[in-house]
Order: sequence, then C-alpha cells, then structure tokens
Amino acid sequence: MAKTSVEMSPNVQKVLRFLSGAAILVVGVMVMNGLIGMKGSPKVSLPETIARPVLTQVVQNSVIAPKIPVEGRVEAWHRIDLFVEVSGVLKLGGVEFREGTAYNKGDVILSLDDTEAIANLKGARSQFVQLVAGMLASIKIDFPERSEAWEAFVASIDVASSLPELPQAETDREGYFVVNRGVQASFHTIKASEERASKFLLRAPFDGFVAQAMVRPGSLIRAGQPVGLFVGTGVFEINTAVHARFLKTLKVGADVVFSDENGTSVAEGKVDRISGNVNSATQSATVFCKVNELVDGEMRDGRYLSGFISASEFSNVVEIPLNLVDSDDAVYTVSEGKLKKVQLTPEFLSINTLVASGIPNGTVILSEPIVGSYDGMEVAASESGE
Repeated sequence: MAKTSVEMSPNVQKVLRFLSGAAILVVGVMVMNGLIGMKGSPKVSLPETIARPVLTQVVQNSVIAPKIPVEGRVEAWHRIDLFVEVSGVLKLGGVEFREGTAYNKGDVILSLDDTEAIANLKGARSQFVQLVAGMLASIKIDFPERSEAWEAFVASIDVASSLPELPQAETDREGYFVVNRGVQASFHTIKASEERASKFLLRAPFDGFVAQAMVRPGSLIRAGQPVGLFVGTGVFEINTAVHARFLKTLKVGADVVFSDENGTSVAEGKVDRISGNVNSATQSATVFCKVNELVDGEMRDGRYLSGFISASEFSNVVEIPLNLVDSDDAVYTVSEGKLKKVQLTPEFLSINTLVASGIPNGTVILSEPIVGSYDGMEVAASESGE
C-alpha cells in the first residue's frame, strides 16, 4: 500500500514549534500594546487641606501671686526638755506624770516630796523673826520714828509663808544699823531657800502635753536629772526646703497654707524665717513657717504636711500650663486660622505652670497641646471656655 504523506524529520518539527511560539508571543505583545494605547492617562488629584480643629483661650493679663509648693515636718512652737534642780522622790497621786498627759498653763507637772525642805525653811523663818524682834528695842531708842514700821513687819511674818519685803530704810544710818545686825543677810538667805523650795513643784509654762516621760511616780529624782519632754499645743512651726530659684520671690510674712492627705486645709500662718544659706547638695534653703491649726487634733508634732507658700505678686502676667510651652519658652497663638509661635518672658516657673509676660491682652493661644504642630499650620479654632 502506498504512503499518503511525507514524513517530516524531528529537526523540522522543532523548528516549526519554535516559529509557532514566537509568532504567538509577537501577536500577544501587539495586542497588549494596542489595549494599553486605547486607555487614557489617569487624572492626578491632590488631597484637599483640612483645617485641624483646636481649642483656644484668650489671654487676659492680670496680677498673679503664684504658689510655691512645699512640704515639711510639724514641730511644736513651744517645746522644752524638763529638768529638776533639786533632789527628791516623785509623789504619787493627782495627775500622774506620764507620756501623753495634757496640762494647762500653770498646772503642776511634777511634785517632789519637799517635807524636809519646808521644815528647814520654817525653822529659818522662825530664827529670822527672833532676830528682828530682838532689835525692836534698839530701833525704838535709836529710830523712834521707824519703830512702828518694823513692828508691823514682824507682825506680818508667817513662818508657813514667804517672807514679806523688808521695810525700806529712810536714812543711811538706819540701813547700816539693819545690816550690822545681820537682818539683810538672813533675809536673802531665806529668800534663796524659798526659791529653791519652789523647785520641788514643776509647773507647765504653757498649754501642752508630755511627749516623753523618763521617770515614774515614786522614783528618786536627783538634781540636774532630765525627766522628760513637754510639747506645747496650738501654735506650730513647719520647716520646709525651698529651691533656690524661688527665694527671690519669697518674703518673710508671706501667707502659707498646709493640707492633709485628703487636701483639707489643716493649718495656716506666715513665713517666720528664711535661712541665709543654700544647701550645696540640694540647692535649697530652709524656710520656717509659723502656723496655727484650723482643725483640732490634726496638727501633731512630727507629722508631715504639704502645702503652698504665696510668692510675691507679678503684674501684667498670665499663667500658662507647662505642656503648652516649648523648650524655647514659646507658645502657639492662632492668627487668621493659622498657628504662629510667639516668644514669652518667663517670670515664675512652678511645677505645672509658667507665669509669663510679653503676650498682649486679647491674644488667642492654644488651650491644649497639639501633636505635630508647626508654624503656619491651618487650624479651626473654638473657645475652650477656660
């Protein structure tokens, strides 16, 4: 049977397949370019600038007395260490001398057994009466006009009470007579003994309480022995450290208010003293504030309180939060819908605010910080109500 087609060699087949693929590729590229050419150029549109809404406030300069934040430890204005100048046994009974016991001014804090001292004092007064009475006869002869005064003096002496004052000599001759009889020497000796006997009773010099008691009733106390600490009430002092940058605006007599942990004012007063030196380590000076308690029982010796001292007044200034002021002491104002940076003149730097001058009244400034703000930024301002 005869063959109907001519067989092609393998090489010819490879060439035909390559030429077919190349033709398909060329046709595809031509079709793609034709389609791209049919499409128009895309329109480029720039995004519209949107004004950022911000809160603002209007500057109104005024007189400001800024507050200096302080804290310190309460100390009683009146506080004394108690000592006794005589020896004796501390008596039992009455209001016992114990820590926490309160006394009013003039009350007996300590009472030592003075039985022996009082007995010796009565004996000395009796001898003094005998001495003065023995010279009355001579006074009647030598100074008849003075006899009545000396007799009245002798009659007024009570050995259980303090001696009355000696009659005043009217002439030098009378004075020498009294001195030669030993009357004045004996009188002053007894007065010294009376003063010493009074030291067996220790009285409260002011209203207060016993903060520390070192002795117990019934114990023997020796002369010069410390017996405790007595602390006054009503008036207190608070020592606080103030940074050196505040000292030029701080004066003696400035108002001060201290508060407790809840923010309730518990004491108010004045700056009493300002230390003349600055601590080199902390760059602060000690300020002493004399205060009176506003709430009974809130002021206690040793308690820590925080408060504010009123600094000197500044005129024609405005107080601005620190988060609105940049590192160059400038703030952003709003003018014609755009931000504009304006330089300030700092007058007083506090913890959270800056008292500054240099901004005219009516200037509109931001009342809240804006992230990414810059000079010329478009904004839509609205009043913050501050």
